[in-house]
Amino acid sequence: MKNSFITIILFSIFAGACANQSHSPEMSDLTNPLPPCPSTPNCVRTAASFGEVDSMKVFEAIQHALQSMKAEEITVADSTLDIHAVFRIPVFGWRDDVNVSIQQIDNVTVAFFRSASREGTWDIWANSIRVRKLIRRTNNFLLQ
Repeated sequence: MKNSFITIILFSIFAGACANQSHSPEMSDLTNPLPPCPSTPNCVRTAASFGEVDSMKVFEAIQHALQSMKAEEITVADSTLDIHAVFRIPVFGWRDDVNVSIQQIDNVTVAFFRSASREGTWDIWANSIRVRKLIRRTNNFLLQ
């Protein structure tokens, strides 16, 4: 009984992580400037549209979101609207890299995200969850 319950929980988490990776056809047509993910399941690469919000405002909101998520390091390139952040995984101390590139495309601000583990081949959806949380927090900062 206990194993069945754990299986159901893990399947629910996996289904949720996969479901949240889909985007509208317009988003899938865009060229993501960030490096592709390896074939291992410890990386996620996606994009999110923030509508007609000024790209600098989105850039600043993402920085605030990363700070609120306790990123260990945040490096920004103001001229290219690129961000690199490092997260340390509690207990094990492993590090994950998050890259964000923001572009203005036809009056719409699009942020491209890539979150990848430096070590191992499986991250138990940590990168996928982190990117979804980052997008959600960015939206919250934009609404303030």
